[in-house]
Amino acid sequence: MPDKSWREAQRSFFDATAGHYDANFEQSNPYMDFVLSRYIGAINPKEGDSILEIGASGGRFTTPLLDKGAHVTAIDVSPKSLEYMAGQLQSHPRWENLELLEEDATAPAKLGERRFDAVVGAHILHHVGDPALALRVLRGYLKPGGRVIFLEPNPWNFLWYLQITFHPGKSWAVERGIFQVWPGGILKNFRDGGYAEPENHCFGFFPPLFLNWIPGLSTVDVWFESLGPLSKLLTLNLFTAVNPEH
Repeated sequence: MPDKSWREAQRSFFDATAGHYDANFEQSNPYMDFVLSRYIGAINPKEGDSILEIGASGGRFTTPLLDKGAHVTAIDVSPKSLEYMAGQLQSHPRWENLELLEEDATAPAKLGERRFDAVVGAHILHHVGDPALALRVLRGYLKPGGRVIFLEPNPWNFLWYLQITFHPGKSWAVERGIFQVWPGGILKNFRDGGYAEPENHCFGFFPPLFLNWIPGLSTVDVWFESLGPLSKLLTLNLFTAVNPEH
């Protein structure tokens, strides 16, 4: 169980930075389009699907789920982030399909007996403090056959350490959980937590600056995924697994 200081550090940081989401969470640019195509493609939400989104933050990964017609229960430990998301999405044509809850993924208290078609999260497992515990807990909210999809930074890629160290909007106090999302460890967490078919796919070579400035570069980015063992050093990990039918 992550200690209170861990949770408070996460909550305090994201409460303090929620006002900057307009600048940090650009919804439409080539880099975000590239990442969203992989993440949303893996979730493959259908009209009417029930989805539990962990660490929904400002809503940049929530909006495409609503666009697809999913019913989303979005949880986050930061009330300011949820307030920001509400302000951004109240005019969404499917606003009624969204529920916002201030919750901790390792110990949710407001979900009751509900079960979801999918549990998803982007850049959140390294913030929860104890990914193994979170995955065990979250499986209890999946329907039999339900899917889990998490997008995470790849700790094998050194660019993350440069970004966390030098980017003015990053902090090691908040991002140190990157050392808890090694691919092999997360896949083991899935297996130990009773999930079936755990898989990881690495993607993303170029940072946003390059993809946003050079048209068509995402095609080259995809090519790097064919490089065998070297592809394990790409920037993002897309983890997927299934809750067994019985």
